[in-house]
Amino acid sequence: MKFGISLIMRGNAATPEAFVTIAERAEALELDSLWCTDHLIIPQRTVSRYPGRADGNFPDTWLERYWEPFTVLSFLAAHTSKIALGTSVLILPMRNPVEVAAQVAQLDQLCNGRFIFGVGAGWFQEEFDVLGWPFRERGARTNEALALCKALWTQDKPSFRGRNYRFENANFAPKPVRKPHPPIWIAGHSTAALRRVAKYGDGWHPFKPTIEVIERGKADLQGLLAAEGRSLHEIEISLKGALVFQDAPPAAEPVSLEGWPLEGRPKEIIEALKRYEELGVGHFTFDIRPETLETALETMERFVQDVRPYL
Repeated sequence: MKFGISLIMRGNAATPEAFVTIAERAEALELDSLWCTDHLIIPQRTVSRYPGRADGNFPDTWLERYWEPFTVLSFLAAHTSKIALGTSVLILPMRNPVEVAAQVAQLDQLCNGRFIFGVGAGWFQEEFDVLGWPFRERGARTNEALALCKALWTQDKPSFRGRNYRFENANFAPKPVRKPHPPIWIAGHSTAALRRVAKYGDGWHPFKPTIEVIERGKADLQGLLAAEGRSLHEIEISLKGALVFQDAPPAAEPVSLEGWPLEGRPKEIIEALKRYEELGVGHFTFDIRPETLETALETMERFVQDVRPYL
């Protein structure tokens, strides 16, 4: 199993000094990956519901500041040498995909092939509206953008004819270091997201999936991949969610794996991670709660001391 940590990208705790401190400590602890979330602007929410909270509201820290992921990861490429750097996830359909393809390729050059391209279709309609991208077309635009990026990364003289973008025999360089391109991890567990994994993805990267979601998603993916002439063995299954240590007395009842099971005592977290591993999950991306530098450092240290040795 591999394990990564999400950087603090929002709120007043998100600073260049914090980025470097977390990145250098994560690399020293031999964690496998560092991850950046993504939002460009936070307009007033009127119809959208944030999927990360039961009440649908995003945290107030979002309003203080929110860093752009390619900028932060390019900065950290110069402060790290081994750890993978990734987006978890970039909201691809609210950007120009040609620009994204260039940013990915150049970041992969800067970090010498350590980049993982995590992609999502997005949920925040008000943000799409401000940026001028059609929210209801985000799925189709994501698919077209992925096809376009692959053409730019892999063809010597790229050509592409899509609904929104067309070019013939273009020049595009530098190409990514990783061949044929950095791994593409697709977020979500809807039918549309799983189809996207099957057609374009190298990895499936759902957010806070229960054991049941992983089981059902794998079953659905097998059929979708077969239709594309692919196998589940070609897909890296990862997941993302908060890692929260709790120190209440041990429960008399067996550990429950219903809901999101990575918030609890070390023993419970170890059992949950082993169950996910049995289902084929190979990479875990841990969010920090609350998002403070102190909590990030404490969580990494405790994971390495109290959990990783038992896996």
